[in-house]
Amino acid sequence: MTFMEKEEYAVIDCRVSDPAQLKGGSLQDQEAAGTLTAKKLNVKVDKVFRKPHSATTTERDDFEDVCDYIKKRRVEGINITKYICKAIDRFTRMGAVEYFNLKNKLEVMGVELVDTTGIIQPKRNTLEHLGEQYVYDWSVYSPSEGSELMAAHDSKQEVTRILTRMVGAEIKLVQDGFSVRRAPDGLRNKAMAVSDTKTKMIREEDPKRSEFIKSMFNLLAEGMDYPEVVERLNATGYKTREYDHWDRSDKENPKRIGKRGCNPLSVKQLQRTVLQTEYAGVSCEKWTKHRPIKMQQFSGIVSVEKFNRANRGKVFILELPDGTVEVKYNYSPWGRVKRMRDNPKYPWKCILCPFCKSELLGSASKGKSGQKFDAYHCGAATGKRAHPYFRVSKKELEEKVGVYLDGLRFVEGFMGGLELHLLSKYRQREKEILMSSSAISHNVADLKAELASALDAFEKAQTGVVQQMMEERVGELDKKIKQAENERGKIELTEKRIRAFRQYAEHVMEHPAEILILSDDLRSRRALMSLFFVETPTYNEILNGTPKLEHLYVLSEKFKVNKSHSMTLPGLEPGLTP
Repeated sequence: MTFMEKEEYAVIDCRVSDPAQLKGGSLQDQEAAGTLTAKKLNVKVDKVFRKPHSATTTERDDFEDVCDYIKKRRVEGINITKYICKAIDRFTRMGAVEYFNLKNKLEVMGVELVDTTGIIQPKRNTLEHLGEQYVYDWSVYSPSEGSELMAAHDSKQEVTRILTRMVGAEIKLVQDGFSVRRAPDGLRNKAMAVSDTKTKMIREEDPKRSEFIKSMFNLLAEGMDYPEVVERLNATGYKTREYDHWDRSDKENPKRIGKRGCNPLSVKQLQRTVLQTEYAGVSCEKWTKHRPIKMQQFSGIVSVEKFNRANRGKVFILELPDGTVEVKYNYSPWGRVKRMRDNPKYPWKCILCPFCKSELLGSASKGKSGQKFDAYHCGAATGKRAHPYFRVSKKELEEKVGVYLDGLRFVEGFMGGLELHLLSKYRQREKEILMSSSAISHNVADLKAELASALDAFEKAQTGVVQQMMEERVGELDKKIKQAENERGKIELTEKRIRAFRQYAEHVMEHPAEILILSDDLRSRRALMSLFFVETPTYNEILNGTPKLEHLYVLSEKFKVNKSHSMTLPGLEPGLTP
């Protein structure tokens, strides 16, 4: 029997677009239809390919696998002449060009493409009635080429229609405040019934993971730096969310072979995590046109205020009077202050000009003798400083400001109240502190158990390479234990430490001039001024003793406004007479 006389065989290609569709009966239906078609064509089925693979791509590894199989079987003497699929849209959804490209690849191999719906018809020779020997390229044609072209085109358009319906509905859900994607760490999706037959997904707190996320915001809102927060959370045993690791080499029966995730927190991951507005119950993304929307039935696991404090202006959620929200980036609620060169020689440039309420400038002018005269000044011909020139010597201004600040005193009974308030806050947070300390203790215990196991393995190691690996592991565990114990010592507050802090706070707050002068830069000085004044005072208010003080401070009775402190502002009144 020659090769051409051998019995013909076929392969059946059964495809679904997604691994989730393997649970349905589509593959079985396609196989049954393909088997029936093979029987009608009087060919035997050599193999059935069942696979989840998208047909909307030109990178068709699954198709190449079938072609390689056909070539291999040809070498083994099995004559595969038919490639059976359920329909053209199961073969490809990339349109007519890709369809005919794949079909031609099969024809070059001597394999005919067959669909169970009967659209694809065998090719015919227009000169067949004159004899089989009269075959030319132009005389062979496909009677169903037009139908195949239309079907391939429709299969591509069907992708557009399906995705338009699905993605369009998801975009509308997101714009209405519902959820359609996997929840971020610390949250989870929950089905909410909106009618007797319809449910929609909303976010809710994940009790197993949310405490870690809350700790991130709490610690950052309290002013802790990113690396310190990372050390604290890793000390409490934080690990990234765990995922299943799958082996999908067997397309039809993927296997779970391990886990992914469970890594310590890093600074970059912390920064990415706290920027997500969903933790404050606000959705802001591409599908909302980057307009913030309050999420349905979910107000977040942290307050908007705490979210803003933790992000420090990188992302700021602004709550408007009408109940809507706005998200701003690189924003400060106190307004953007124009940067001024921070010259430590002029620490009081944060005092305001009595004319334009702008911060004073500081510089030194040179006299005829060549001597320099340091001064604070303001005034210009145009712009926001367009007013008569104001100037006061550096020595005089700093002396007057120092005298005024030294005259500030606490309201009677404030320090005692501060200590009671700190103790009250300590009682409120005592449970939280104990929980964090306990979590670190558990983590330390687990690390020590792992260390003991590693030491035991080190003693039993037979080769130098294994001993070296175990030695590195022991060193790593010992380092983690020390870091965790150090973090535990930092968070274990006592009433004694609170009273010590009270004494330190009393010293600092009773010497405002000292801490303002010693502050690192002009930005810090502005922030510290807000501790003492409702609004930054002008130089004229300092002289007259009339700045608006915070309610914690009063001006001592010893402070008197000396007439020698008075000044005449140019253009306001005649000069003083002796």
